[in-house]
Amino acid sequence: MRLRGFLVGLMAASTLVAPPLSTPPLSAAAPSPALSGLTDAVAGRLALADAVAASKWASGAAIDDPAREQIVLETVSQLALDLDPAYVRTVFRDQIEASKTVQRGLFAQWRLPGQTAPAATPDLSAVRAAINELNVAIVDELAASRGIVTTLRCPPELVASTTRTAADLGFDPLHVAALVQAGASVCAVSTGSS
Repeated sequence: MRLRGFLVGLMAASTLVAPPLSTPPLSAAAPSPALSGLTDAVAGRLALADAVAASKWASGAAIDDPAREQIVLETVSQLALDLDPAYVRTVFRDQIEASKTVQRGLFAQWRLPGQTAPAATPDLSAVRAAINELNVAIVDELAASRGIVTTLRCPPELVASTTRTAADLGFDPLHVAALVQAGASVCAVSTGSS
């Protein structure tokens, strides 16, 4: 919980302090933070929460879908291979909750006077297929980042990567908060099953 509070505080501070207009944008030549692949995959998954929300809004479906959530958790546990399945499940619980944070935030916006939800189809199969691909990418990135996520380097690297990803994608405050929430369990004491 302390790590999550630390990350939320750093992300909040970084989003509240706008750089001077003369500050050049991050260039392609600037080195990427160590966990950028992971935060990019997580952000891609979060970006799909908008389509999920629109579909659920159109169909009247509930945001919470325990059956689907269980399928996701079981699937990623099987993908874990040389990672601790409990660690992977915990990280993905955060992914699911962050997605629901975005969905709830969008529902709240769409309920405001003068606001409308985007047109959407109630069929989520294409979006779920994309989410499944990103789930695999996230597990792969967790495995590739094993040497970082189990060390004290993880929190500052995660903050740097999250900040860069959010800026690169132009995330609004709702999506930035969800991105921070999605990374809450990434920094772990142990991810190996040995």
